[in-house]
Amino acid sequence: MATKNPSPEFRILALSGGGYLGLYAAVVLAELEERVGEPLGRRFDLIAGTSVGGLLAMALAFEVPMAEIVKLFVERGEDVFSSRRLPGGAVTRLIDLTRSVLGPKYTGEALRRELARHMGQKTLADALHAVVVPAVDVSRSVTKVFKTPHAQASLGDESLSAVDVTLATCAAPAFFPCVQVGSTLYADGGLFAVAPDQVALHEAEHFMGAKPSRVRMLSVGTATMGYQPADSVEADAGAVGWLTDGRLILTMISVQQQHVQAIMEDRLEDRYLRLDAPWPAQAGLGIDIATKAAAKTLIGLGRATLQQTDPDRVAAFL
Repeated sequence: MATKNPSPEFRILALSGGGYLGLYAAVVLAELEERVGEPLGRRFDLIAGTSVGGLLAMALAFEVPMAEIVKLFVERGEDVFSSRRLPGGAVTRLIDLTRSVLGPKYTGEALRRELARHMGQKTLADALHAVVVPAVDVSRSVTKVFKTPHAQASLGDESLSAVDVTLATCAAPAFFPCVQVGSTLYADGGLFAVAPDQVALHEAEHFMGAKPSRVRMLSVGTATMGYQPADSVEADAGAVGWLTDGRLILTMISVQQQHVQAIMEDRLEDRYLRLDAPWPAQAGLGIDIATKAAAKTLIGLGRATLQQTDPDRVAAFL
C-alpha cells in the first residue's frame, strides 16, 4: 500500500450505502478528484464503505478513476438494476414486489463483470490504500469487516478477491444473491452499518493507533437526507405497505445515516464533515431505479452539493 505523506491529522473517508443512489456519491467523489488533480484515495489514511459505498471505497483503493465509476453507473446501471420507473398503482406495485418473493430480483452477474473489468484477479493485499468494508455472515448471523492488511492487527483478509468482497458488501437481501467469499456466505453490510463512519473510527483508533483528537473525517451520503415516503403512512401497514416503493429499506438507510451523523458530530465536532443531499419531492428514485431520469437527478444533486458547500471547508478534509 502507498505510504501517506506525514501529517498531524489522520484522515478518513466514509461512504454510505444506498444501491443506485450511490451515483450521487460517485459524482461528489469525481468532482473532488478533479479538484485535487490526483487519485482521491491518496488523500486519506483510511477509506470505509458499505454496500455501494463499499464499491466506491474499493475503486478508490485501486485508484480506479471516479469519473469511470460515474460512467459505469450511467451506462451500465440498467444492466445491473432496472430500467423501469417506480411502479404506479396498487396492482403494479404488488406485481413488482412478487419479483423478489422466491429469489433475488437481480443475479449480480452484470455487476460482477463490471467489477472484474476494473479489478481483475486482484486481492485485498494488492490495494493501494487502506480500506474497511462491512458485510454480514448470513450463516451465523454475525458481522464481518473485511480489511486490507494495513495494520498488524488488521490481517487475515489479504488473500481474498477484491471483486468477491465488493459483491459481498453489495449483496442486499432480496435484491442480489448472497456471495460466497472463501467458504462463507455474506450479505450486504448495510444490515448493520449503512453509514460506516463508526466502523472507520473504531478501526483507526483501535487498530491503527490514531487518536480521535487528530482524526478528521469526510463522510458522503446517498441523497436520502430527510427521506419521506411518497404516500401517506398507515399505522397498520403490513408487508406490502412497508415494502412498496422501497419504503422499508429507504427508511432504514435514511435513519441509520442520520443517527451516525449525529454521533460523529458529537465525537469529532468540526473535524467531521458530512456531504449529503435532501431527498427530493416526487423523486422517482430508489435503490434499484436506474432510469435516465434517476441518473440525471442524482448527478444534479451531487453537483449541487459541492456548489453549495464552502470549498475551503471541503479542502481542509483533503
